[in-house]
Amino acid sequence: MKINTLLIVLFSISMINAQTINGVVKDSLSGEVIAYANIVLKNGKGTYSDEFGSFKLTVKNVDTDTLKVSTIGYESQFIPVNLFKDDLIYNVLLAPKTEGLDEVLISSKKLKYGKKEILGEQREGNQSVTSLIGYETAVLIENPENKTGKVNGVYINLKKRNDAEYIATFNVKFYQFDSIANAPGKLMYNENIYVQPKNKKYRLWVNVEDFGILFPKNGMCVGVEMVNTYGKVKKYAYFGPMYRYTFTEDKTLQTWSNYHNSGWRDGSIEYKNPKRTKVGVLNPMIGVEVEYILE
Repeated sequence: MKINTLLIVLFSISMINAQTINGVVKDSLSGEVIAYANIVLKNGKGTYSDEFGSFKLTVKNVDTDTLKVSTIGYESQFIPVNLFKDDLIYNVLLAPKTEGLDEVLISSKKLKYGKKEILGEQREGNQSVTSLIGYETAVLIENPENKTGKVNGVYINLKKRNDAEYIATFNVKFYQFDSIANAPGKLMYNENIYVQPKNKKYRLWVNVEDFGILFPKNGMCVGVEMVNTYGKVKKYAYFGPMYRYTFTEDKTLQTWSNYHNSGWRDGSIEYKNPKRTKVGVLNPMIGVEVEYILE
């Protein structure tokens, strides 16, 4: 009986400290709502604002947790959770970034281009891996020519998920490679690029030829974030499509993951096949078509 009483007390304390916070993400200058912004708590729980900029999140550590709100093209906001009040909708105002991207975008002046090349993991792979909503997967695309170019397109090899209950939206991003941190660095294109994939086995191509995205001499990182733009779904609902991964035995293609823009972590998958005594790394088949500038 004493144990049961203690459990009830602990549960009651937990419920008292828990709170549901409500907010709307808006542009601080125009007042327009910002759809599909990343919302994440310091303890790791996250969500997205919906198409109307609204979000709702249950927080357990009300007095100690902090909310981070972010999206491409805006300065991130860090808000102590205890500022949110019950039954009130908090306006989260994000300020547009004013820094330019001249150093990472190709000039509008006419340039002459040479050969085109498709870069990334080219080997066939039939391993399928399902990411989670809110996660971004990024890969390093090396530059074998060590010459500057522009990115014409991005490919993502996909596989059908037969039990999918809805289709995820992809958000494609481009980063400089930070060789010191050994991770994706500064963003190279300051807008979200949303893509609606099909739930089938195929190579999805995303045309970015007119975006003027530079392909640096030391390569770049391409990220694909899985976003739920479908609407409210039940918890742990299955979605498609899945990434196709390929096995790498002699070389590790560098891969990272990032949950709701909370920070980059190692995203590679260790692979062991007892039947074939293979040990190595599985990497997503994501790559780019590059057109090199004639020097």
